[in-house]
Amino acid sequence: MSTTPPSVTAPARLWLVRHGQTDWNIQRRIQGHTPTPLNEAGIHQAHLLAAFFARRRFAAIWASDLPRAAQTAQIIGQKLALAVQTTAELRERELGKFEGKTWDEIRQFRGIEPGSPLANGDLSDWTGIPGVETDTALWHRIRRKLVEISADHSGQDVLVVTHGGVIKHSVWHVLGLPPGAPRRFPLANGITVILQQRSQGFYLLSMLDIAILDGHASAVDTASASGMPSA
Repeated sequence: MSTTPPSVTAPARLWLVRHGQTDWNIQRRIQGHTPTPLNEAGIHQAHLLAAFFARRRFAAIWASDLPRAAQTAQIIGQKLALAVQTTAELRERELGKFEGKTWDEIRQFRGIEPGSPLANGDLSDWTGIPGVETDTALWHRIRRKLVEISADHSGQDVLVVTHGGVIKHSVWHVLGLPPGAPRRFPLANGITVILQQRSQGFYLLSMLDIAILDGHASAVDTASASGMPSA
């Protein structure tokens, strides 16, 4: 009788990728569910991402069905010869009446004084703001889809092209950070987080900025009102 233990397939590795740049990113406008497309720089960023991801084998590409994410995924998919599967479950947080507003308008609404610790602003943080999708609702729909994708691709790598708010709150929940805690990492277009589902929940394997790894100029953190480079 064989004493060789049964092989155990590792859980899927989910590569969460923020979409390429849009005009509203540059204008510091809140996008939410608004169907904004990539701009010229965003298309270029998507091609750089495609070239980077072509170095390894991916089993599938999932994406938010909003144009900026779906376009990014299509460019990557063409390079990897993979069809893109889209879903509304991977969309950015729904921001209702605030969509299209600039950070200056949001700062005024929230009563943030110039020079205060909140003045630079985290455009992905909407904890406790009335009229927007809650942190809990956002994480529940993200997690539900990530669990489903993970179950379908055991032992494989999968690209998930999504949004800054989705990535930020995924990291928050995986690391157990309290809602509203300051974000001390960049959410540049193209920023990538690798998650893996384990017995106690999702585990953060890595966070990487493809532009820095490939020796390109540091990308701008377009989820911060100050618009600082990511490094």
